[in-house]
Order: sequence, then structure tokens, then C-alpha cells
Amino acid sequence: MEVRRRQHHQLANLATPGPEVEEFANALDACLTAGLSVPEKKARILDLPRKYHENAIRRLAHKRPKSVRAGSEDVDMDVDERYNSGGQSEKSDEIVQLEKEVETWDLFRRLLPLRYADSSIEPMRFSPFSASKPAQRDYVGEYLETDSIAMERRAVLQWLQTNAASGPDIDDLARKLQQNADRGDIIAHGWLHTRSKIKLRKSMTAWPHLLDRQSPNVTASHLNADGAPLVTHLDPDASTRQGRKLEPQDEYFERAIWLGCFNHLRRGSSLNDIREWCQERTEMWRAVSMSAMPLSVDDNQGPATTTDPSALALWRRMCFGLARQGGSSDYERAVYGVLSGDILSVEKVAQTWDDYLFANYNALLRSQIDTYMLSQCSSGVASNLTQSFSSFDAVQFHGDQVGIEKRLIDSILSRPNMVTQAREPNKALQASFIAKELDRHLFEQGQVLTRRANEIKKSHLIRQGLSDSYDIVEEKFFDSSQHSGLRIIAHIFVLVALLKRFDGQNHRIVEPESPLDKGFIQENILASYTDYLRRCKLQELIPLYCSVLDSPRSYEILAWNVIEEPDVNNRIKQLKLIKHAGIDVLAFVERQATLLFEELDHDATSFAAEKLFTILGSGPATSRHGRPIKPDFFGEEEDKVDIKDVHMIRSLEWLLTVDETWPQVFSIGTKVYKFFLRNCRLNAARRLMQKVSFSEIMRDMTDQDEGDVAMYDDVDFWAQQLTQSGIRNLRPEQVMADAKNYRELEALVKALDSLETMASLVVISADADASNREFWSGVGNTIDSTKENMQPLLHNWLLSGIEAGDDELKQLREAYLPETIMAYVSALHFAGTGLTRDHLLECMELASVIAERNSDLAVAFVKAGRMAELVESFTACSKALAIATGDSKRPVGSVSKQLRYMGWSRDLWSIRN
Repeated sequence: MEVRRRQHHQLANLATPGPEVEEFANALDACLTAGLSVPEKKARILDLPRKYHENAIRRLAHKRPKSVRAGSEDVDMDVDERYNSGGQSEKSDEIVQLEKEVETWDLFRRLLPLRYADSSIEPMRFSPFSASKPAQRDYVGEYLETDSIAMERRAVLQWLQTNAASGPDIDDLARKLQQNADRGDIIAHGWLHTRSKIKLRKSMTAWPHLLDRQSPNVTASHLNADGAPLVTHLDPDASTRQGRKLEPQDEYFERAIWLGCFNHLRRGSSLNDIREWCQERTEMWRAVSMSAMPLSVDDNQGPATTTDPSALALWRRMCFGLARQGGSSDYERAVYGVLSGDILSVEKVAQTWDDYLFANYNALLRSQIDTYMLSQCSSGVASNLTQSFSSFDAVQFHGDQVGIEKRLIDSILSRPNMVTQAREPNKALQASFIAKELDRHLFEQGQVLTRRANEIKKSHLIRQGLSDSYDIVEEKFFDSSQHSGLRIIAHIFVLVALLKRFDGQNHRIVEPESPLDKGFIQENILASYTDYLRRCKLQELIPLYCSVLDSPRSYEILAWNVIEEPDVNNRIKQLKLIKHAGIDVLAFVERQATLLFEELDHDATSFAAEKLFTILGSGPATSRHGRPIKPDFFGEEEDKVDIKDVHMIRSLEWLLTVDETWPQVFSIGTKVYKFFLRNCRLNAARRLMQKVSFSEIMRDMTDQDEGDVAMYDDVDFWAQQLTQSGIRNLRPEQVMADAKNYRELEALVKALDSLETMASLVVISADADASNREFWSGVGNTIDSTKENMQPLLHNWLLSGIEAGDDELKQLREAYLPETIMAYVSALHFAGTGLTRDHLLECMELASVIAERNSDLAVAFVKAGRMAELVESFTACSKALAIATGDSKRPVGSVSKQLRYMGWSRDLWSIRN
């Protein structure tokens, strides 16, 4: 039930795809343009996440409510307030997903160029400082430009800062604390309530000096509204230094200020922004305390760190002391924790997965920078700093640098309050990339999509791997119904696969302890996305994505996606797109036909036709109709053909669309005919005869309506056709043999089709009026067609193939030929008694042909043990001819000249008076 519900939900959500689907494809196509060198393609691929990021930003801006709408300013203020006050519940699911997509592409645009940059060229980085900075030595900038690990951690840190910057306005975050400060809209001028209390105390005691110089009794009675000792000074360190409190309202104000400062650091605000924010609140000293190395998100707006390395190292240690031992609130300690690279104090105010990662990456990067700064100091200075002042070394704290990212991500996931956030598919994807576990994540994502695709029935497109027993937390991955997520993960797979290809690697290479089918399962991500494109009627995009994969998987995914196309013109267009994508068209159509033939229900030991092919009714032949032919022996529903058979036939049509693959139509088509006939799939065989007829193939090849049948047995004719088609890897003798077998098997199906029509006419004739000329004329046309279609079966049918050693053709001849000829006799019998005795004479001619010395037909009947049945059928025809008097009342013509020439005349059986 759950599976059905999920599939129904998926179909219901299959809305019209947005323009981003085609825009993403167009951007990818531009990276793979023919004529570009591998380095050029790689450079464009590395720049692709930036384009996807910009695309997602534009879509998000379009979906978010506009801040200004004509004639409704009040409504706009309400909308802004709703979206800027942290009201996540007010956002639509689409906007939330877009925000996550923006974050994902931002991460990849920052990290991907760093991880896949060529060592021989300058990598694309987001950390270098502007060249227009002062010429003084920038120690931090120097280090970040030379250390690859620091560059990557800086990129992750900037990404986390950018994510935080998209949150609610900082003033909105501090609004509640500001309201509790009981100071209205006044955000400046410090501790108003504490200052008033100190002034009041001085006026009451007439004391003009500092209060702490009064007697101890007076100082002890100096309390705040909560009864706690109140500070006597108003300098920033007063509370910490004196161990006293502020007025409760000023405590809220102080917390609001530190909350704002922390969020500025958390968001990577520039020093100018921090300075302006503090200046508005007349708290410039706070900006100064953060100015040494804030690590802004935009390096071009950050100050060049030209301070003496020893001063920076000392400053960091002072900040660490405040983070661990000072401060009046958690946010004040967190501010100094960020500046010093502490983890504990910053994690204490963390609320999201990003916050925890920020605390650790900030600490790691600042620890690295500190180590570098100490290396730039003299040994004596460095030793004095490390021995005199404590600091936190996050690098040492996290241990071995190999696998540190994975251990860090796992530690966040282990926190009970982070499980839900960490298992959100977008966040899980981001985490896997940071942890350098993307390869495994893609494998597990492929596993989830594979399971979904195979829940109800086996999927040919998204096929199962070697094992499905892996323990996977499925909620961490996108479902096939999450189309936006599917698009994201598919393009990430494309990026990784192409970059590995350009670096001379194969994404299918199995690493130690990795599943053997890892690469195959990862490719199912792209297979799922192509399936989505097909259902959205965007088949023209599919070849581009298939070109990312290596053959034969690219051919297989492409085959299952385009096989449904019934229109020949659309197939031609699709082949042009396939060629444009760099896929070998010839190899594709050949692989498609082979693949779909392999999907048929083969059973080498089964030969159903031997028992199932009986088209004659039971009982002896009558003088009126002979032995009856079963009506509808192909099947009651003419169009009822198994979908596998339909696909197989259509693959032959795809082969015909390519000029150079017509020989494969004959070779594979012969195998298909044999399969259909062996298993008595007569409807499928008839559809093949209709869709891929021999005459149509030859007409397209030779531009002639009808060719001389004799030339089809001339090897020179086939050699000429191969030369004209530019085919040099096939022998004309083999092509001629395949064509002959194909033509003769098609002839059987044509004959059976005509016989089924005759059987239906026999049934209808029981109720037909003898004077219905239209009906009997139709019977005449049908019997003429039947006689024409039967001719190939009467002259060495399939013998050339059998003599070449094809045992399957031998079985088909034995199973089909006797029954078909006897049905033909019955058809002639009916036509002879219903139309004209000429058709009975045709029976006699057939009897003489079978009776000839060395007749291949007689051998077939003797081997089948049905010669007696055949004689009985001919006897019934003879009786019908003998008792008939003159022509039928429905004459259709005189005896043919050929019959008269051969000595046959209906007068031979006429009784004369």
C-alpha cells in the first residue's frame, strides 16, 4: 500500500518542469562543445557550479515576495516582517528547497575548483586578497594562498558565513532582548538603567567621587533591582573585574549587543559593517576588539593582516582567555571564542548543523593560522607566548589529519539534537562533499533510487546491482518524486564523472572495500533523471546526459528512454541529437536491438509451436468447406502484443533509420522472427511483418517499388548494396543468406495472416446472402492474396538456411509447413465451392506438386506423419469438384490460362448427359 501511495504521489507531482531543467542542460552542453580541448572542457565544468548557483539565486529572488508592491505598502511591510523575523513556517516548501539548492551550489562552486584544480595552473580560488591592497606584508593572506588545506577550510568557512547571512536581520534577532531592556527605541548610550542607579546613589549620599571609594557599608548596600551587587563603574570590564551585576534591563541590553556581535562574526560581516553597527550603538570599543582578524566572508573587504605576527598570536590568546574565563554571557564568550578559535564556547550557542560545523572549521583554520604566525616569530618570542598564555589547538584536538573531515561530520551527526537536520537530503549531500565521502553518498543515493524503481516490478532502465542488502538511512537521500533534488544530485554526479574522465580516471574503478557495483549503481542516478526527462516530454535532453556515461551503459539508458518513440521523423531528429552529443549512432542502434532481444523471454529448451500451432479445426473435411480453419488463431485481439515484443520490433525500426545498419535488420530480424514463431507469438510476428517488411527495406535501399526476386539470390547484388552503403566489414554471402531467411519467414507470416482472414470469411459466409456480391468479391480478393503469399512456402521454403546448419529453421519448417499447407487446401476448398471451381483445380495442382518425385513438401508431410490427413483433404476437394455442376452462381472469371496449359479443366469432372 505504501509503495502504491508513493508512486501515486510521484505521478501527481509530475508538474510541468521549470525552465531550469533546460537551462541546466544548456549550460552543461556548452561545456562539452565539440572542438574544445580537454583542459578547456574541464575549466568550463569547474565553472558550472557557479552558473547553477546564479541560476538558483535568480529563481529564489523571483519566488520570494517583492519588498515593494504598487499601492500596498502596509501589506509589503507585513510580508517583509513575516519573512525577516525568522518565520520559517511562513515560507513555502518551494522557497525552502530553493534556499537549500542555493547553499548546495555555493558549496560546490567554492570547493570543486580547489579539489580538482590542475597543479600546473593557478587554481580558481575564492580566498586571495585583492592585488590593490597595501604593499605591506599580509601574513594571513600569504598563508591562505600557499596552504591547500587552509584554502579549503577557508572556503567552507566562507560558505557557512554566507548561509548564515541569508537568515533574518540581526536587529530582528536581538529585538526581543532589546524589548526586555526597557529602553524603547534607544539602541545607544550604553547601560542607561545602571548609570541612572549610580547617579541616584551619588546624589542621595552627596558623594562626588567613585562609589567604590565610599565606606564598605555603602558599597555593600549598592544593589540592583534583583538584589544582586551592582557595579560601581561603567567601563566595559566593570562587571567582570568587580564581580558585580548590571541592572536586569541593562543585562538584556548587553546580551542583545553581544548577540549582534556574534552574528556579525558568524555571518562574516566586513569590518566596516561591524564598525557601523557598533557605532550606531556608541559601542566602538567592541568593533576595535574584533578588528585584528575577523575573517570576513569577502576577503576584498577585509583588512590586510599586516600586524606583527607576535601581536596577532598574543591577541588570539587574550581572546581565548575571555572566551573560557571572562564574559558576562554566553554570546560574549562566543564572540571571543570565534576570534580565538575556541570550539566549546562557540558550540554552546550553536543551534543548527551549520553552527556546529562553523565552530569547528573556524577553530581549525585559526589554529593553522596561529601555528603559521608563531613560525614567523623568533624562537624566543614564540616559546614565551606558548608557555605564558594558553590557547586552544583545534588541529591537535581533532587528531590525525587524514579523515578529519569525516570524523567531524560524524561527530555532529551523533548529537541527538542534530539528527533531524543532518539527515535532511540537501544537508546530507553537503556534508558528504565536505567529508570527502561524496563517492559513497552517490552510491547510496543510487541504491535508494534503484529500490524505488524496482518496488513493484523490475525496472529495465534503473536496474538492480549485485546486492541490495546495504544498510542505508533512506531519509538522507532524495526520492525519485523529489524532482528538484533529483536534478541537483544528477548534475553533481555529472560533474564528478566528467572531472574524473578529464583527469584520466574512471568513475567505475572499484576502490578497496567498495561495493563491486558501485559505479553501476551511481549511474542509476542519471538513469533516474533521464526517466524524469522522458516523462516530462523532454527527450531531446536525454542524449546529452547519456553522453556522460561510458558505453555500453550510455547506449542502454538511451535505448530504454527513446524506444517508445513511434514516429519515424522524431526518431531521425533524435538520432541527430545523439550524434551531436558525441554518441556513436551506429553502435547505439545496434546495441539497442541486441539489448531488447536479450530482454525477450528466452528459453532455449522451449519450442511451444510444436504443440501450440494448430490452426485447423478438429473433425474430418466436408465436401462443402473441407476442414475448417480456426478463426482468430492469431489471437482475439489483433493489437494485443507483449510490450517486450513491441520494443523489439521498434528497435528494428530504429536500425532502419540509420543507412548503414540495414544488414543488421536482416540478421537480428531473422532471430526475432524465429523467436516469435518458436513461441507462437503470431500477433507479434504479424506486427513485425507490417512494421519492418522486406519490400519496404528493399525499396528504401534501391529506390525501386518492386525488384526481381531472382536478384535477391545474386551475391553480386548484395555486394553492390554493401559497397553503396559504405559497409566493408560484412560478407555479401552472409548478408544474402540473412536476407533470404528473413524474406522466407516473413512469407510464412503473410500466408498465415491471409489464412486467418479466410477463416473469418468462412464464419461470416454462414450468414451472408448468396447475392451479396461485395462480400464474395472480398472473398475472391482474399483468396488471390492467399495464393500469392503461399507461393514461397511451396518451393524449398527455408531449405537453404537448414542446409547451412540452422536447426531452429528446421524445427520451424516441421512445425509450421504441414499445418499451413493443409489450411491453404481448406481455403482453396471453400473458395472453390463458394466462388468458382478454379480454386478446386488449384488444389489438384498442389496435389500434383506434392506428389512429384523428390518433392520437399512430401518429405515434410511424411516426417510429420500427416500424409494421410493431407490425402483426406485432397479427396474432399476432389469430391467437391466432382459433384459440382457448372460454375457457381457467383462466377469471378474463367479458368486461368496457366491451368488450361497444364491440362486442368473443370470439365474433367463435369457429368455429361
